[in-house]
Amino acid sequence: MEEIRQVGWLVVDFFTQSYRISGHLDVRRYGLFEMLNDRTTAFLQLEDAYISPIDRPGEILASYPASTLAKANLTLALVARQEDALPRKQAYGSYTGAYLYNIFLTVPTFEVSGYLRLSARVDMRRLLVTDTEDFLVVLDGRVRGSIRPDIVFNAGGILVNKRHIGAFCVEESR
Repeated sequence: MEEIRQVGWLVVDFFTQSYRISGHLDVRRYGLFEMLNDRTTAFLQLEDAYISPIDRPGEILASYPASTLAKANLTLALVARQEDALPRKQAYGSYTGAYLYNIFLTVPTFEVSGYLRLSARVDMRRLLVTDTEDFLVVLDGRVRGSIRPDIVFNAGGILVNKRHIGAFCVEESR
């Protein structure tokens, strides 16, 4: 996964229950976190997109110069660097949280492991239920196929659609 096509463009791998959609996202105005959690629009615009089946992520079925993704149908979004997954107010050199939680969660077709950073100790159930964001940030993460464990993606940042989480397990590591 290349990092940046040009200034203001971010390479992102999006996953639905059946497909991997990779392409460039214009992040000049808003970051990925802000776009995914923006409730004023239900869609994302992606450029230079290619589509692969979830069980054969290296096989390109089709490519398109432009595509629109329905955010509600996205399970995961993967980026190479942590900073590109965080809210812009936290991303570049600012305080990201004193509490580090090692997490494991399941979504359709995949299991996700990595770290959740929070500024305070919170009840994880409340985090999933009362926080207004639809997507949760997992840092230094790994995504592994549940049916095909040989399919593995490592990412600096993973944004997980909370509506698609089946199980959420937490181990406080600090």
